[in-house]
Amino acid sequence: MTDAQTPDLRAAAREYHDAGLCVLPIKADGTKKPVVAWMDYKVTRTTPEQHDTWFSGNKPRGIAVVYGEVSGHVELIEFEGIAIREGLLNDVTEIMNDSGLGEPWAAILGGWVTESPSGGRHYRARVQGGDVPGNLKLASRLAREDEYTDADRQRLREKPNARIVRVLIETRGEGGYGLVEPSSGTVHATGKPYRRVAGGPATMPVLDADTMTAIREVCRMVDKLPLPEVAKTAPRPAPPRPDGTLRPGDDYEARATWEEILKGIFRPISSRGEETIWGWADGVGGVKATTGRGGADRLYVFATGSEFQAEVPYSKFGAYALLEHNGDHKAAARALAREGFGSRPLASVGATSRTAPAAPAPPAEESTDEEQGDEEQETEEGYGYDKTFGLPSSVRTPYDYRVTGRGVEVLSPSGESWNRVTFAPLVVTATFEDPEGDQYVELSWVDKSLGKPRRISRIVSRETAKRGRKLIETLGAAGLPAVEGDARAVETWLAEFEAENVHRIPSEQLARWLGWQDDGTFVSSPEEGIKVDTPFEEQRGPARAHAPKGTLEGWKETVGALAAFPVPRVAIAAALAAPLLRPLGLNSFTLDISSRSTKGKTTALQVALSVWADPSEHASAMSNWRTTLYAIEKRLNLVRGMLTVFDETMAVTDDSLIDEVLYQLPMNHGKARSGGAFGNMLPWETILLSSGERPALSFTTSQGAAARILGTTVAPFGDNGGPAAAAAREGVLAHHGLAGPAFVRYILSGLAQATGPDTLKERHRELTKEFRGSGDMTNRRAPMVAALVLAETLACGNGLLPYEPLAHDVWRGLFTAHSPTDNRPEMAMDVLREYVAGHAHELYSTSRAAMGDHRPPFSGWLGALSQKDGGLEVALLPERARKVLAEAGYVLDAVVGSWIEAGYLKTLPSQRPPHLVPRRFDGARAKCLAFSAAGIGFGDEDDPS
Repeated sequence: MTDAQTPDLRAAAREYHDAGLCVLPIKADGTKKPVVAWMDYKVTRTTPEQHDTWFSGNKPRGIAVVYGEVSGHVELIEFEGIAIREGLLNDVTEIMNDSGLGEPWAAILGGWVTESPSGGRHYRARVQGGDVPGNLKLASRLAREDEYTDADRQRLREKPNARIVRVLIETRGEGGYGLVEPSSGTVHATGKPYRRVAGGPATMPVLDADTMTAIREVCRMVDKLPLPEVAKTAPRPAPPRPDGTLRPGDDYEARATWEEILKGIFRPISSRGEETIWGWADGVGGVKATTGRGGADRLYVFATGSEFQAEVPYSKFGAYALLEHNGDHKAAARALAREGFGSRPLASVGATSRTAPAAPAPPAEESTDEEQGDEEQETEEGYGYDKTFGLPSSVRTPYDYRVTGRGVEVLSPSGESWNRVTFAPLVVTATFEDPEGDQYVELSWVDKSLGKPRRISRIVSRETAKRGRKLIETLGAAGLPAVEGDARAVETWLAEFEAENVHRIPSEQLARWLGWQDDGTFVSSPEEGIKVDTPFEEQRGPARAHAPKGTLEGWKETVGALAAFPVPRVAIAAALAAPLLRPLGLNSFTLDISSRSTKGKTTALQVALSVWADPSEHASAMSNWRTTLYAIEKRLNLVRGMLTVFDETMAVTDDSLIDEVLYQLPMNHGKARSGGAFGNMLPWETILLSSGERPALSFTTSQGAAARILGTTVAPFGDNGGPAAAAAREGVLAHHGLAGPAFVRYILSGLAQATGPDTLKERHRELTKEFRGSGDMTNRRAPMVAALVLAETLACGNGLLPYEPLAHDVWRGLFTAHSPTDNRPEMAMDVLREYVAGHAHELYSTSRAAMGDHRPPFSGWLGALSQKDGGLEVALLPERARKVLAEAGYVLDAVVGSWIEAGYLKTLPSQRPPHLVPRRFDGARAKCLAFSAAGIGFGDEDDPS
């Protein structure tokens, strides 16, 4: 771009003025100063006539906007070029998302955005419900020596202690102005232009004042200027005591956590490295404070509504003194001493690398020789963690602690006695991280409740391990050897034990469910080397049942004998198709096998389940319909891409339970539960294999659910297949849990190829086309049938299934939509047709009104009858139609889609949703279901007028 002024400057002024902004002319000399005296324009907007004068001709000139009330309460947030280059915009965006400000921040980023000549970014928003503050510097840092200008160096020569600062983020608010596009040429010292990179004045978001305040506070979080500390809020560390003991305040700094100190005032929102972001404890508003900023363990509060002084760093002891003792440090130190802080010998007790001070031995306990032999005692080499807990022999006990068969003990503050922490050895035996990045710890302890010592292990979140009372509440029923009164001591012991052995305690990957993980891996079994810890106790048994037994060749020999039985083969295909749901982008669905009880349905389910798990009755992998909805959701929640089996539909105690499950299953999550309770909207990805004497489809009235069910009433083993069923059952009980993992390995190898995912989807699309038919239900089920066919074809192709794939005609014969319940949309349409025929007097018409009959019927208007497109049109009020259908056992939302496809309903693309079109009757205008003549016909002889 040249120095010549753009000819669009006047047009730009007009655009900004039309958007309610106050415009100024800027000198083209690199000073960025206005051409005119502009103080009056802080409160009075400039006029188009002035713009004609300022921006006419070829005068080299720039253009600026005055921010604040005069421009409709617009505020600018500027990220300087160095801030953009150093990634601060990404940091701020991450914090905005973590603190609940992601949506308004995205609106700002996607609104009116300008790039400055230095590479910075200018973002704007209108502030509603409050004043725009004046210009603010939100974030800065000290300049590096290589960034110093000649002026900076001269300043340092004059004032050696001066701070050379580079502004990173600032605002232009009330009384401030900023240059805007298309300013260019010599307007800026670099000669570069201001460029619009997104939106314009019309796309600025309107945000409330509280939201903008929170956004500014987040921007302040990335400020990197060193903060001066004062003794009142962050006392300077005193030199060590000559006797080697700790002061209460120093001890408190080392042991207390910010979560404990700030409880009830702030809550942690997220962490980034050593820095933690805090918001109000009640969850209102955005970011209010940080800890760990710049690597310093200090609290820095932005908000002014707390007990803390804003923008002043606090140490833990300083914060405690303010909150508990009104800032009296002496009183705070005395209180901490009474609570056991301070006066702890610094020398080691638990480790052997240093000499520990003499400490009294615990009083002798009466015990038999056998009991004493069972107890592992602390020796000069430390407690035997390797023998008791399988930890590395290098694991050590932290200083000031000792571990014996009687439990964990800590040296008293006076150093004269031992205080009990737990009643038995309790340690951290492993740490875990799941694919989502959440951390967990495995706690193990020695239990003697059954006479002989045994190790018990439980996995809990790191958050729970850091909160003693919650930990004891969570694991109390499992026998955790601690009481609530020792909660704080327990959490401290665990933290110090892990800190002492951070590089010695094994760290592993953790899975919370079976199947596809968030990182793209697939966990088939808890025995694959990846720890599986389910969130619900009821899931532990089914998870353990997913384990291999026997040989793959033995399993293949068993299923090879089923080549002549299509239904068991289809069930096996369903088990193999489950891991294809995710790469194919399909939702969960149901395969139902129903027939007389003597025809081998349960055996067919066991054969399918053997692909992944132990199908025996004593294992927990096969479930029964005689249970609760929440229990079913937990069972489904165990898997992402594996088969789930429920047997015996006739065992259900309430038919509506099966209806609910079949309806909810394709949504891939459970029901929403009030209050966001644990277990709310549990996710899953599965193919549900069900059986019973009564078809599952007969339990539901939902057309939407029916479209996600494949059902067959063909007997799995025919009339004379008893011996084959018995042999199959015996074979899969001896060989199971092997085919599924082998199939997944094959699928993963294919997906790893450059064209693998697309090739898989294309094969599925081709099969889907082949299985589409003339009926709506057949078409909607075609992708599911195609998934089963694809799974069997792939498994036969790589030799996992020792037979040829079923002919496509066999698949069509099994799953052709022939059930009367498949015609549910038409049956629901008949219900409305009959109702309208019997309640025509409830339809409003203009001819009726012309006769002076304006009285609505007793039950209110059903809808309207009007002349449309050369004929009479029936338009029904949606709620009346919904009620009529519900009384007949139909759901309006489940059949509307099919009505539209059949041409029964008129649509208007401009409406949302398009099938609710506006119609006028009885002086009112309402959205109605407008039916075509094919939907609800109405001849002239039927006119109720």
